[in-house]
Amino acid sequence: MKNGGNLMRSVLSHIVHKQFSSQYENIATEALSYILESSELARNGLIKALRGIVPEMPTLRFQTQYTEDNMRPDMWGVDAGKLRVFIENKFWAGLTDNQPVEYLKLLDSNSKEGILLVIVPSARQETIWRELILRLKEASISYTEQTPLADIPRLVKSETGAFLALTTWTKIIALLESEVADELQTRNDLAQLKALCDVAESDAFVPLSSFELTNQRIPAIITQAYNISQKAVDYCISEGFIHTKGLNVSCTSERIGRYFAFATDKGDKVYAWIGVHFAYWKKYGETPLWLFFFDSSWGSMNQAQSILEPWAERQGYFTAIEDNSFIMSIKIPRGEELDIAVRSVRDQLQAIAKHIEDSI
Repeated sequence: MKNGGNLMRSVLSHIVHKQFSSQYENIATEALSYILESSELARNGLIKALRGIVPEMPTLRFQTQYTEDNMRPDMWGVDAGKLRVFIENKFWAGLTDNQPVEYLKLLDSNSKEGILLVIVPSARQETIWRELILRLKEASISYTEQTPLADIPRLVKSETGAFLALTTWTKIIALLESEVADELQTRNDLAQLKALCDVAESDAFVPLSSFELTNQRIPAIITQAYNISQKAVDYCISEGFIHTKGLNVSCTSERIGRYFAFATDKGDKVYAWIGVHFAYWKKYGETPLWLFFFDSSWGSMNQAQSILEPWAERQGYFTAIEDNSFIMSIKIPRGEELDIAVRSVRDQLQAIAKHIEDSI
């Protein structure tokens, strides 16, 4: 095994990265399943962590590649054939339509206190957790916050009894390593899995597959997202609460969109940009569409941040400071036609404009 800088590599990670990069989740799942099946110490270590959530959790067996009701969680934890735990492994793929709501319902129908454990890269834990919680709220599933555990830093209990938990690959691998200190082969297997995770989580160039190169949905998604934002801007201009006079469409290697200004009745102008931002989309997930307020001689970053940050948090928007700009996610409704998506983005911009108007 060699270590290039801080990035651990192995023969497994090299082969997967070069030939099977689209299968990171599946391969990591099979590797984790193999480790849990071949090492009783590793399996007991994971069950010990799950008992921190449900103390009465029995000794489990873990299996993969099993489907029920059109759902295929990555791993099942079963006791004498009875479902108790789902484990869903993620790197950069998004959540499926069934996650987490349908998984929690299936757990509830099989056991009193089941657990859905989601394992993600450290860099994605906040983003994925926000999306998981948002989906509970959209499904009107109430939940109660639970005390975080050392190995499971995000944890809630749904109203029907199942737990939704999130941890990282780093924490899970460290947990298992501490349990198998005397098992050389298992430590080597975990080192291979860790190397795979390191490469999957890195920004290293991923060779493109034929499927990716010929997948016309990729440019279609980008084009559609851009069109949604620009059609929404046109609506907003016609309704008089933003303007683009003297402000340009902009396109760089990181983004495509346009500058505009929120115009208040008092004559104040708060300048912003909206469009598809590839760098923020890749870094934070959330959405292809981003709104940002920049810091310049005519920018409005500090003013926008002070006005919008508390409000945005209450409304469920993601915000951050990036590249001397205050950025906000703009939501695209899932599964809706173009006109509904455009109206949704217009309504969001109108709500932002109103809050700015009321706050200045």
